[in-house]
Amino acid sequence: MADENKKAAKCFQHGNKAMQAGNWDMAVQMFSQCAKLVPHNLTYRQLLRNSTKKKYDENKKGAGTLAKTKLISLRSKVKKLKKAEEWEEAMALAEEGLLLNPWDAQLNVDVAECSMALDMGEVARFAYMEAVKAAEKDKDIHLAFAELLENRGEFSEAFKIWERVAKIDPKDVNVSRKLSALAARQATADANFEGAETASEAALHKNFAKDSRSTHGQEGDTETALRHQIRREPEQVEHYIKLARHLKQSKKYEESYEITKTALEVSGGDPGIREQLEDAELLLMKHNVDLAKERANETGDPDHRKQVAELSKEWRARRIEVLSSREQRHAQNMNVKIELAELVMQLQEWSRAIPLLQKASQDPRLKTRALVMLGKCFMYDNKMALAKGQFERAVPGLNAESQPETYKEAHYLLARVCEETGDNEKAITHYGEVLVIDYDYKDANARMEKLQAS
Repeated sequence: MADENKKAAKCFQHGNKAMQAGNWDMAVQMFSQCAKLVPHNLTYRQLLRNSTKKKYDENKKGAGTLAKTKLISLRSKVKKLKKAEEWEEAMALAEEGLLLNPWDAQLNVDVAECSMALDMGEVARFAYMEAVKAAEKDKDIHLAFAELLENRGEFSEAFKIWERVAKIDPKDVNVSRKLSALAARQATADANFEGAETASEAALHKNFAKDSRSTHGQEGDTETALRHQIRREPEQVEHYIKLARHLKQSKKYEESYEITKTALEVSGGDPGIREQLEDAELLLMKHNVDLAKERANETGDPDHRKQVAELSKEWRARRIEVLSSREQRHAQNMNVKIELAELVMQLQEWSRAIPLLQKASQDPRLKTRALVMLGKCFMYDNKMALAKGQFERAVPGLNAESQPETYKEAHYLLARVCEETGDNEKAITHYGEVLVIDYDYKDANARMEKLQAS
């Protein structure tokens, strides 16, 4: 894999120069080679597609009539290969077709479906995006893209695609129900279960965030008004969701949980609302842990401290149970994988955390964090060479100003691993990176001085 990355990097350099010179044939050739060598790299795929479009002067037709016969043959072969689940071969042929016409909607869909089968979520997302651009009126492609986004936990983006489906087919009775369900789901990018809110409660898409903002004193946002809406229209799930959210903001966690439970019954078991009920349950459990901590701190009673430990253990076990289920249902949602990995690492279940983090590291937004966590897993599992590799991949992506704690921890742990493996020169270098930021960080100074003295 390292050799393939090196080869791809050289091709990328040649492709970049060709692109700057406007030599689109050469750029396409180089970026095509990059994508073959490192298929999961999204950037290579994007550059390839953009360069191919430039090659054809953005004509939206590609090579034109001369390529039609070959494209028909390629589509037929791709279809057979997909049916036989020979995904890599199918993708290679689909990419060959896209070199002739990068605007071909079906071939882009083929790349997306192959990418999903090969666990390349970012590439699948990009391919579906290209497909819906090429086929703005194709309802089936839009629905497939929306499903992918929802499985990845990108509920706000899925919401947008369903809005487009509503315009394509205004008579579809499922659209309003789906929009309602997506509006009820709370999407997340960065939050985790350790914070004040659970993962799927962290952020709401701007299209429906207005309903969830606290606008104290305005008509319709008080608890009384919201309960009145439910009495007036008991079949409307949105009213229950709004009330549950209002109760949560008012820190009435138990009532919020009960109302969400009713919402699930009214919805007929909607999966999105079921997840909200799980989140409400976890938030209630966390609230009980916090109350127990306050009492234990006030009394200093050993029995109260024991109760805190027991409640915390139950809370973590339930979070692991919830996330394990979601990780299966939303295989493309890398946020769930990294949160689950963080929890099982607390139990020192390194072999369970490692594959989750390896997949999460494929997401550019989570790559650095996942690599640091992978390094820890390998380090604590006494696989120092593997730990060193992960930390070395992580540190170039860290910023001392925006991520000071992670920056210090990663360099410190890498130094410890280098020290353990006898690479003292590198250990000194990485301890130095830590001390420049924080001179009193753990025992970095003492360890560095000892190494320098030896």
